[in-house]
Amino acid sequence: MENLINYLVDLVKIPSVIGNEKEIADYVENFLKKFEGNIVRYNNSIIFFKDLDKSKKTITLLGHLDTVPGINDFTGQIIDGKIYGLGASDMKSGLAVMMSLIENLKNTKYNLIYVFYEKEEGPYVENGLEPLLQNYDIIQKSDLAIALEPTNNKIQVGCLGTMHAWVIFEGKRAHSARPWEGENAIHKSYKFLERLANFGYRKVEFYGLSYYEVMNATMVNYSGGRNIIPDKFEINVNYRFAPGKSIEQAKKELLDIVNNEAKVEFTDISPSGKVPLDNQILKDFISKYNLPIEAKQAWTDVGRLSQYNIDAINFGPGDTAQAHQKNEYVSIDSVKRNYEILSNFLSD
Repeated sequence: MENLINYLVDLVKIPSVIGNEKEIADYVENFLKKFEGNIVRYNNSIIFFKDLDKSKKTITLLGHLDTVPGINDFTGQIIDGKIYGLGASDMKSGLAVMMSLIENLKNTKYNLIYVFYEKEEGPYVENGLEPLLQNYDIIQKSDLAIALEPTNNKIQVGCLGTMHAWVIFEGKRAHSARPWEGENAIHKSYKFLERLANFGYRKVEFYGLSYYEVMNATMVNYSGGRNIIPDKFEINVNYRFAPGKSIEQAKKELLDIVNNEAKVEFTDISPSGKVPLDNQILKDFISKYNLPIEAKQAWTDVGRLSQYNIDAINFGPGDTAQAHQKNEYVSIDSVKRNYEILSNFLSD
């Protein structure tokens, strides 16, 4: 474990804002070349594994290489037991744990597959995990996948699906001094916005865990200017929907709220994630360490893995409250604790 923190410091010092993952992928690949195993690189994503023993179950550990854009005034510095840097919590601390496991685990109870991938922080269709799943069937051999996303060392199961759509109201352009000559597209949206505001949050339970569905307007576009009656008004709606709900069901719920009052263009849709609390490996993991279990009130690639019938959870050292924050940091103790738990569980 002696190199664990050094790896994390190196990782946060490498800029890897989404779309610029080559340098960090090169760093990880060069690290992997020091160890016996199979290295598969696809663009700026990497799979590492040793030959699979058919007598063992298989676990995949995965983490994304990219970060959101952001500011950090203390990149690579250790202050009061915390390591600072963009992506420190989300999720380079998880990547550092994966690297240390590769370095230190000699005999393992499970076959281990490690996946480092690009472009998680952007649109669903551009995510770097998808082509790995499509082009290489090694990940589908997993009996359990663990995404080392920030969870404060709690087990987070399932995940919300997420949907973005433009709801487009159309009117007729006119001078704002003579509004009767036009039709105000903004005003036409008021009934829809009222229904949207009344959506609130809806609790959906799985295995006693509570997931909350929410639907919100998050952005608007309009045509015209301050003295023009606009002929178009577009509202971006983000719907977060619970496990067990299909994409088609989620689309219908949004369309029902629109009530044929506007056009709808779906732009980015990510499926919800399965809640795999009946998975035997996960049951063993939970019972051995008595770790807290939470519902994932957000989206992660657990949802994507579910589409390939892969049971997956989130379990990482990062602080969920630090994700995407200015001057992001992670606790050194949390990183060490995550490594210790996984190392102990995976060792033979």
